Amino acid sequence: MDAVVALQDAFWLAGEDLLYHHTNPWELDEALTAWGYDMGPCEAQDLVGLEKVLARQPDRPTPVLSRMVAEGRMGKGGGVGYYRYPGGGGAVIDPLIEDLILEEAWFGKVARSELSDEALVARMHDALGPVCARLLGKGMRKGELRSLLQTALHFPKTGDLSVVGIS
Repeated sequence: MDAVVALQDAFWLAGEDLLYHHTNPWELDEALTAWGYDMGPCEAQDLVGLEKVLARQPDRPTPVLSRMVAEGRMGKGGGVGYYRYPGGGGAVIDPLIEDLILEEAWFGKVARSELSDEALVARMHDALGPVCARLLGKGMRKGELRSLLQTALHFPKTGDLSVVGIS
Protein backbone atom coordinates (compact mmCIF):
# COMPACT_ATOMS: atom_id res chain seq x y z
CA MET A 1 0.00 0.00 0.00
CA ASP A 2 2.84 2.43 0.76
CA ALA A 3 4.21 1.84 -2.74
CA VAL A 4 0.80 2.68 -4.26
CA VAL A 5 0.63 5.90 -2.25
CA ALA A 6 4.20 6.85 -3.18
CA LEU A 7 3.51 6.33 -6.90
CA GLN A 8 0.17 8.14 -6.80
CA ASP A 9 1.53 11.06 -4.81
CA ALA A 10 4.49 11.57 -7.17
CA PHE A 11 2.28 11.27 -10.24
CA TRP A 12 -0.55 13.43 -8.94
CA LEU A 13 1.77 16.17 -7.62
CA ALA A 14 3.42 16.31 -11.04
CA GLY A 15 -0.04 16.65 -12.56
CA GLU A 16 -0.90 19.52 -10.21
CA ASP A 17 2.29 21.29 -11.19
CA LEU A 18 1.45 20.88 -14.87
CA LEU A 19 -2.06 22.23 -14.28
CA TYR A 20 -0.71 25.25 -12.45
CA HIS A 21 1.93 26.06 -15.08
CA HIS A 22 0.80 24.60 -18.40
CA THR A 23 -2.56 22.93 -18.97
CA ASN A 24 -6.06 22.04 -17.77
CA PRO A 25 -7.45 18.73 -16.42
CA TRP A 26 -9.03 17.44 -19.61
CA GLU A 27 -5.98 18.16 -21.76
CA LEU A 28 -3.69 16.42 -19.25
CA ASP A 29 -6.01 13.42 -18.95
CA GLU A 30 -6.47 13.26 -22.72
CA ALA A 31 -2.70 13.30 -23.32
CA LEU A 32 -2.21 10.36 -20.97
CA THR A 33 -5.16 8.33 -22.26
CA ALA A 34 -3.96 8.91 -25.82
CA TRP A 35 -0.58 7.50 -24.70
CA GLY A 36 -2.38 4.40 -23.40
CA TYR A 37 -3.41 5.02 -19.80
CA ASP A 38 -6.88 3.72 -18.96
CA MET A 39 -7.65 6.98 -17.14
CA GLY A 40 -5.93 10.31 -16.55
CA PRO A 41 -4.73 11.53 -13.15
CA CYS A 42 -7.44 14.16 -12.68
CA GLU A 43 -10.31 11.76 -13.25
CA ALA A 44 -8.56 9.15 -11.07
CA GLN A 45 -8.24 11.64 -8.20
CA ASP A 46 -11.90 12.55 -8.60
CA LEU A 47 -12.77 8.87 -8.10
CA VAL A 48 -10.61 8.58 -4.97
CA GLY A 49 -12.04 11.81 -3.54
CA LEU A 50 -10.12 15.07 -3.60
CA GLU A 51 -10.43 15.58 0.15
CA LYS A 52 -8.72 12.19 0.64
CA VAL A 53 -5.95 13.08 -1.83
CA LEU A 54 -5.40 16.41 -0.05
CA ALA A 55 -5.41 14.76 3.41
CA ARG A 56 -2.51 12.49 2.38
CA GLN A 57 -0.29 15.50 1.79
CA PRO A 58 -1.91 18.76 2.94
CA ASP A 59 1.15 20.95 2.26
CA ARG A 60 0.91 21.21 -1.52
CA PRO A 61 3.46 22.99 -3.72
CA THR A 62 0.60 24.62 -5.65
CA PRO A 63 -2.66 26.05 -4.26
CA VAL A 64 -5.02 24.43 -6.78
CA LEU A 65 -6.16 21.28 -4.94
CA SER A 66 -6.42 23.04 -1.57
CA ARG A 67 -8.69 25.68 -3.07
CA MET A 68 -10.78 23.09 -4.89
CA VAL A 69 -11.47 21.21 -1.66
CA ALA A 70 -12.10 24.45 0.25
CA GLU A 71 -14.74 25.30 -2.36
CA GLY A 72 -16.43 21.91 -1.95
CA ARG A 73 -14.99 20.19 -5.02
CA MET A 74 -14.60 16.73 -3.55
CA GLY A 75 -14.59 14.65 -6.71
CA LYS A 76 -17.13 12.29 -8.18
CA GLY A 77 -18.67 11.41 -4.80
CA GLY A 78 -19.60 15.07 -4.30
CA GLY A 79 -20.68 15.56 -7.91
CA VAL A 80 -17.84 17.93 -8.84
CA GLY A 81 -14.05 17.90 -8.74
CA TYR A 82 -11.73 18.36 -11.69
CA TYR A 83 -14.82 17.42 -13.69
CA ARG A 84 -18.58 17.61 -13.10
CA TYR A 85 -20.55 14.39 -12.66
CA PRO A 86 -24.18 15.25 -13.39
CA GLY A 87 -26.54 12.74 -11.84
CA GLY A 88 -23.54 10.70 -10.66
CA GLY A 89 -22.70 9.84 -14.28
CA GLY A 90 -19.51 10.16 -16.27
CA ALA A 91 -17.01 13.00 -16.24
CA VAL A 92 -18.04 16.21 -17.99
CA ILE A 93 -15.62 19.09 -18.66
CA ASP A 94 -16.09 21.94 -16.19
CA PRO A 95 -14.79 25.28 -17.50
CA LEU A 96 -14.98 26.71 -13.98
CA ILE A 97 -12.01 24.58 -12.91
CA GLU A 98 -9.92 26.07 -15.70
CA ASP A 99 -10.90 29.53 -14.44
CA LEU A 100 -9.88 28.53 -10.90
CA ILE A 101 -6.49 27.27 -12.10
CA LEU A 102 -5.85 30.38 -14.21
CA GLU A 103 -6.85 32.62 -11.32
CA GLU A 104 -4.51 30.84 -8.88
CA ALA A 105 -1.68 31.06 -11.40
CA TRP A 106 -2.36 34.77 -11.88
CA PHE A 107 -2.35 35.39 -8.11
CA GLY A 108 0.86 33.36 -7.87
CA LYS A 109 2.42 35.43 -10.68
CA VAL A 110 3.01 32.26 -12.67
CA ALA A 111 3.82 32.76 -16.34
CA ARG A 112 1.90 29.88 -17.89
CA SER A 113 3.04 28.26 -21.12
CA GLU A 114 1.51 25.52 -23.23
CA LEU A 115 3.19 22.15 -23.60
CA SER A 116 2.62 19.51 -26.25
CA ASP A 117 0.86 16.29 -25.27
CA GLU A 118 4.19 14.49 -25.59
CA ALA A 119 5.84 16.91 -23.18
CA LEU A 120 2.99 16.56 -20.67
CA VAL A 121 3.30 12.76 -20.74
CA ALA A 122 7.10 12.91 -20.48
CA ARG A 123 6.93 15.14 -17.40
CA MET A 124 4.44 12.82 -15.73
CA HIS A 125 6.72 9.87 -16.44
CA ASP A 126 9.78 11.77 -15.21
CA ALA A 127 8.05 12.22 -11.85
CA LEU A 128 7.74 8.44 -11.51
CA GLY A 129 11.39 7.62 -12.20
CA PRO A 130 12.78 8.21 -8.69
CA VAL A 131 9.93 6.32 -7.02
CA CYS A 132 10.26 3.37 -9.41
CA ALA A 133 14.03 3.26 -8.87
CA ARG A 134 13.53 3.31 -5.09
CA LEU A 135 11.01 0.44 -5.27
CA LEU A 136 13.32 -1.66 -7.45
CA GLY A 137 16.21 -0.85 -5.08
CA LYS A 138 14.14 -2.30 -2.23
CA GLY A 139 13.83 -5.59 -4.10
CA MET A 140 10.63 -5.20 -6.10
CA ARG A 141 10.74 -7.11 -9.41
CA LYS A 142 9.96 -5.37 -12.73
CA GLY A 143 6.83 -7.45 -13.22
CA GLU A 144 5.57 -6.42 -9.79
CA LEU A 145 6.34 -2.78 -10.57
CA ARG A 146 4.43 -2.97 -13.84
CA SER A 147 1.40 -4.44 -12.05
CA LEU A 148 1.64 -1.78 -9.37
CA LEU A 149 1.79 1.00 -11.98
CA GLN A 150 -1.29 -0.46 -13.66
CA THR A 151 -3.19 -0.71 -10.39
CA ALA A 152 -2.13 2.62 -8.88
CA LEU A 153 -2.02 4.82 -11.98
CA HIS A 154 -3.88 2.99 -14.79
CA PHE A 155 -0.53 2.61 -16.62
CA PRO A 156 -0.92 0.80 -19.95
CA LYS A 157 -0.61 -2.99 -19.76
CA THR A 158 1.83 -2.86 -22.68
CA GLY A 159 3.50 0.35 -21.54
CA ASP A 160 7.27 0.52 -21.88
CA LEU A 161 8.91 0.81 -18.46
CA SER A 162 11.83 2.68 -19.99
CA VAL A 163 9.64 5.81 -19.96
CA VAL A 164 9.94 5.82 -16.17
CA GLY A 165 13.68 5.19 -16.32
CA ILE A 166 13.61 1.38 -15.99
CA SER A 167 15.58 -0.57 -18.60
